[in-house]
Amino acid sequence: MQRIRPRIALRGFKPGARGTAHVLGELESAVMEILWAESPQTVNQVEEWLRNKREIAHTTVLTTLDRMYRKGYLTREKQAKAFVYSPKYTREEFERMLAQEVLGALIGHFTEPALSTFVDLIGDDANALDQLEAKIRAKRRQREK
Repeated sequence: MQRIRPRIALRGFKPGARGTAHVLGELESAVMEILWAESPQTVNQVEEWLRNKREIAHTTVLTTLDRMYRKGYLTREKQAKAFVYSPKYTREEFERMLAQEVLGALIGHFTEPALSTFVDLIGDDANALDQLEAKIRAKRRQREK
């Protein structure tokens, strides 16, 4: 499977979660949502956004942003005495990479069951089946060139 973007570090897949929280922790997912909404942001600005939802220590926000930067989720730039953080990828790019990691792992180890289950899951949605069929045709045309 050809990757269009670098791999991102996944901790595990949480089926009951929503959005990026399927693979990121609750705090990391909240940080990504904040930075996708408005960036760049300083640690203090991110902390202010998070405090609207819960009590959180400044050092926790600082550590989380640094960890996410080291994992490759964020970029940072020094401005005066503080770093400002931005998402390294758009939401769409990030979600595509997550899907590639999860589906790639499943297909790589459980090809037939993963494909069968995937088709079964979208089988009741005619629009999704049409989209899948169009993508398969486009990929075949691309390979024939």
